[in-house]
Amino acid sequence: MSGKYSTRNSGLVLVTGASGLLGQHLVRQLLERGYSVRALVRSATQARRFSASVQIACGDIRIRDDVFRAVSGCSYVLHACSTHVYNLPAQEMWDVNIVGTRHICDAVENYQCERLVLSSTISALSTEPAQTTFESCLPARQRNSLCKKIADELVSARCLKGLPAVIVNPPFFIGPYDYSPSPFRLWIPMACICPVMFVPQGGFNVLGAADVARAHLWALEEGDVGAHYPIVGQNISLRDYVSLVNRAVGSTREPWILSPRVLRSLAHGRVFDRYVADLLAKQNFFELQHELPFALQPLEDVILEAVQWFRRYSSLARPSPLLRYAYSHYH
Repeated sequence: MSGKYSTRNSGLVLVTGASGLLGQHLVRQLLERGYSVRALVRSATQARRFSASVQIACGDIRIRDDVFRAVSGCSYVLHACSTHVYNLPAQEMWDVNIVGTRHICDAVENYQCERLVLSSTISALSTEPAQTTFESCLPARQRNSLCKKIADELVSARCLKGLPAVIVNPPFFIGPYDYSPSPFRLWIPMACICPVMFVPQGGFNVLGAADVARAHLWALEEGDVGAHYPIVGQNISLRDYVSLVNRAVGSTREPWILSPRVLRSLAHGRVFDRYVADLLAKQNFFELQHELPFALQPLEDVILEAVQWFRRYSSLARPSPLLRYAYSHYH
């Protein structure tokens, strides 16, 4: 990762969303590469997830003063803070994903940071016609995706006015250090409890969180200001993916397919609604690829590492904590 914009060992890097899955990998890889790291977290509990070598900034991405204090003194910012708690009120989702991103851009400009890397999503690059107005009546999952697209466009527009930012667009990703898994990533702790027996017929693109973090560091050191860098993993059906997860927990069970009609009949609540049911029945594959200077970790290895981490470190590999977590975050 050396080259025209090598910043190795130079300056302090702020990681927002540092306690999340991607943030955990970003912090670890930055430290391995010799950077000084500051982590923006919401609570002392989250702060305990980091070694003493990491500076801690406690604050709320939605509060401008908290963000400015966190950015002060930093040369670089990796903005990986967003929410996948889809049952949040619409305004709170907007504040985390959009207002928080705007605060980061303002702080980067105010303190004349050398580089901002935004962690976006590959769906933000879609050219298909989509809902363009953020409305509270939208399905929660669609509203969250729209937030990501608006944040992506916000940063792109600021780049045209001089913001020194680069945007990375990953698909779904999984891995160890997943303290707060999204609904999709719950397949792994579920399988740790009992092999998964039923799945929708759809598919998606997935890779390891460590590779996503590597792409962000590459963008920090080598990326061009204003550019988007999609990173694409393996296209795989949900049945094949969950079969790999089941094998990683020691089961040979291959799950049965739930038809779209059955899936829609099961859709209930603010998160698992008919929009999500239809999404899970589709082949959400991507063919875009940016040529990054490293090979992707095999998906089977990523799944095994995640299973081993959940079994050893996470209470979500037990039935009651998993049910409480899923109910509080996604019901």
